Amino acid sequence: MSHTTDKIKNVAIAGHGQTGKTTLFEHLLFGGGVIPRAETVESGKTTSDSSPEEIERKISIYAAMGHVERNGTKINFFDTPGSSDFAGNVILSFRASEFALLMVDGRSGVQIETVKLWRSLDAAKKPRGVFISKLDNDQTDFNKALADVKEKFKMEPVPVTIPMGAGNAFKGVIDVLHDKAYMAGGDGVEKEGPIPDEFKDAVAAAREKLIEAAAEGDDTLMEHYIDKGSLSPEEMKKGLIEALAESKYIPAFAGSALKNSGLLPFMDFIADVGPNPRSAKDAVIGGDGKAQEVSIDPDKPLAALVIKTTYDQFSGKLSWVKIISGKLSADTEAFNIS
Repeated sequence: MSHTTDKIKNVAIAGHGQTGKTTLFEHLLFGGGVIPRAETVESGKTTSDSSPEEIERKISIYAAMGHVERNGTKINFFDTPGSSDFAGNVILSFRASEFALLMVDGRSGVQIETVKLWRSLDAAKKPRGVFISKLDNDQTDFNKALADVKEKFKMEPVPVTIPMGAGNAFKGVIDVLHDKAYMAGGDGVEKEGPIPDEFKDAVAAAREKLIEAAAEGDDTLMEHYIDKGSLSPEEMKKGLIEALAESKYIPAFAGSALKNSGLLPFMDFIADVGPNPRSAKDAVIGGDGKAQEVSIDPDKPLAALVIKTTYDQFSGKLSWVKIISGKLSADTEAFNIS
């Protein structure tokens, strides 16, 4: 498929080591139909941890990229290392993305590397969200993890999905935005279904917070919310898009990658609400050698940044190029300013 800029979303998955970044990346590719089965980190066969060093150490050392198609949108995901020794890969992945997803263990809460990465995102003014992971494990607590996010970062996360149970009682998640339940898929893809009655009060409370976040995105929507006490689905989507682009709220997601749970509603949110590259700005070096901020726009002169260069045994030298403005094709001649 060929995608225009407004139908491409770029997401960097980051966080402290052992929070499940590579597992989430692998299962997103599986849920999106890109790979036939999801492998475990322990097997040494995951899509992103493919170098001999990563397979031996069972950790991510290099940033990796994969993509899925969802709702007519191409979503590029970056799997990044959790160790501070390889933070450069994370920072470059942030530079190439318009949205960062920070993984938070549902039992451990916010850890030190996540705090450091949050500061980097603050400096870059980058929209971000949190994924509370491993909710099928014992002693996990979604609400406690959200409270920890609020305490550490002085911003209240707004749940887009909420869990149905925890630990051994974990059944799946509820998509608050689209009013659907998704049962944990286990070895298969999660299944959509009606919301169980026992969770309807929790959904109503979460939906109210989501509506308030949407109203913050636009003065007109705030007036509608004050007058009517609610917003239509179209108004909610519009407000959430605008508020997220300006980092006015932190969307929060629940799930368990190993159980294939919480992945489809997360991808729906990114496809429908996630920041569009055309709403973002980036820095380029002008002809005078000075940095300037520009909008990401395919109709302007070419400006691009080589994020990473690797060597593939089959394809040879490959570079990841973030196109900031203009267009790049096979016959383009471009000057490397560095």
